[in-house]
Amino acid sequence: MLMIPGPSQPDPEVLAALSQPVLPHYGREWKAIYDDTTSDLKKVFATKKDVLLVPVPGQVALEMAAVNLVGRGGTGFVCVNGVFSGMVPEIIKRLGGRSKVIRASLGRGVTPEQVKESLDSVRDPAGMPLFIVHTETSTGAASDAAEVFKVCKKRGVITVLDAISSFGGMDIQADEWGADMVLGYASKALGGVFGAQPLAVGKAVWDASKKNRARIHSYFLDLNVWRESIEEDSSWGHPYPSSMPTSVIVAMRKAVELVLREGLANRYRRHASAARQMREGFTRLGLETFTNPAFFSNTVSVARVNPAWGSKVRTMLLDRHDIMIANGLGPLSGKVIRIGHMGTSATHEAISMTVDGLADVLRSVRDVPAAAPRTR
Repeated sequence: MLMIPGPSQPDPEVLAALSQPVLPHYGREWKAIYDDTTSDLKKVFATKKDVLLVPVPGQVALEMAAVNLVGRGGTGFVCVNGVFSGMVPEIIKRLGGRSKVIRASLGRGVTPEQVKESLDSVRDPAGMPLFIVHTETSTGAASDAAEVFKVCKKRGVITVLDAISSFGGMDIQADEWGADMVLGYASKALGGVFGAQPLAVGKAVWDASKKNRARIHSYFLDLNVWRESIEEDSSWGHPYPSSMPTSVIVAMRKAVELVLREGLANRYRRHASAARQMREGFTRLGLETFTNPAFFSNTVSVARVNPAWGSKVRTMLLDRHDIMIANGLGPLSGKVIRIGHMGTSATHEAISMTVDGLADVLRSVRDVPAAAPRTR
């Protein structure tokens, strides 16, 4: 049982869709499937923006945003509060750009006040991009993107929301929040299969990529190239400059169908309930939740563990109960456990089995001397 922050275990209906005969990535039949998928994805993004499906992992989707909005010689604001948000300045550096980092401590989200202070330190930030991760899965911290983007919009800043770990499990209102570009994901809370990245792309992003074309040192990731394919080849079902993993997208269409069948509000309530149950489970087990309560995520929970037995907990939970949870990353490696409750794992039954399994394992490992208490 996958209780990790991705991938999640797809619903059997999604796996059945994945097993259908392979389709070509163009033609009348494929166009109908692709258009239907992107149309339904707009409902999850809550947007009227263009939705693209890009056959890359999440990190490359972030790179696509940076390539087009920062580019060589450009500058972007980056909210950093963990390992995954911390990748963005490195991506920008390798592109030949610069980052103005807005940093929050581990376990917390970046606040609108921090963003305002950083934006106001620049004489005219209009047209510059700001990157923020909705849920930082390395720490379980969720940032209030809606409030952050209010600050950005007043200053004409282009907003990029990495919703990879929240898409399909937490409420996202791309248009209402003023998000210019949103990165979703297939195989976490949405419940699909890895292989194609859903992106919502608004006019400000298309315009910026056109303006920055001379600074874009990539072909495949250049949104201008994608725009040309959309304009020239959409009529025959090929609105992209590459081939496509059609089976993965057929499975994604089924996953989105299941999301909408459940109802977005119901689905978000289910994920919130699973998150509360998991944190309550930590308390009953005598584990301290790592994340500051003001920034709890509904798709991943993180607890401190004694480094002397943290790795044993994961190994024994897998060996005894066939339940996989995740280690900490970066500076938290060996110091925390991370538990994903996404899609099919965001249920009362899955959380109960995980808590019961942890209780069994912890009884076996806690004879190891405990580490000294730590303060937040």
